[in-house]
Amino acid sequence: MPLLSWGLVMLPKLFINGFACLTGDAAPEDFAPFVEVRKLRRAEQISKNVLLCAFRALEQAQLKDTSHAKLGISLAMGAGALESTLKFMQSIVEDGDELSSPTAFASSVHNSTALFLSMFLGIHGPCVVTGQLDASFGAALLTAQQFLAKDMCEQVLVAVTEDVNPLLVEVLQKDPHVFDPFVYQPHLPATRLAGAWVVSKKPTAATQFVLDSIELSTTVDVRTQTQPLLPVHSCAHSVLLLANHLEQKKDFSLREQFAGTILKIAGKPYVCA
Repeated sequence: MPLLSWGLVMLPKLFINGFACLTGDAAPEDFAPFVEVRKLRRAEQISKNVLLCAFRALEQAQLKDTSHAKLGISLAMGAGALESTLKFMQSIVEDGDELSSPTAFASSVHNSTALFLSMFLGIHGPCVVTGQLDASFGAALLTAQQFLAKDMCEQVLVAVTEDVNPLLVEVLQKDPHVFDPFVYQPHLPATRLAGAWVVSKKPTAATQFVLDSIELSTTVDVRTQTQPLLPVHSCAHSVLLLANHLEQKKDFSLREQFAGTILKIAGKPYVCA
């Protein structure tokens, strides 16, 4: 079926007008075409990573001036800013509640990355942050569909960014299989990953692909059926899989089962009628 039903709202196809994916961390020089690097000196790395992807995706979508565009943000962060969260928890242990680090706390909140994006990009439309662990990316796409179906904005920046958990890395070094099947490729070096898509319910002059269907469901089977590519949990892995399909520039049907969740996405290159 070309349309999905969610409650009483018919969810539209998603036309992809720009996308970018980043494995690892953004370097300062990567921002030179978009923003003064000194303005990012206090930003968390996961925020900088997704900002770079957003800049690149918006450039492809021909939306360099986002301050006057009718844009929304649907941000997915499966587990949030893990490094900042651990720093905040450690400050509580060492200094007590009253002297805990306010900087680490502010950075640990999921919404802080969404605020960071909206401020740097000048986006004033609706914004929802999804922290649904492995299902976060699929849920973020469905949220974007809701924005567009209800005419809350004309295009949506769907963004994803995932952090490296220092404590998880330490534990995996001692026992790589302790978290099976919830961590992919635990024997490989941990890495951050980010991605961004600019989507709309109608094609634009910049449209490259169209997603015909997006389905997100649950199962009692917690096994992972997808061949993992990186040592990340599946929210970030889904981002990488979709980006790889788009780069092949042909019809595709993505199915990923992980940790009790099934994500299905079908799409193809967009051809102007």
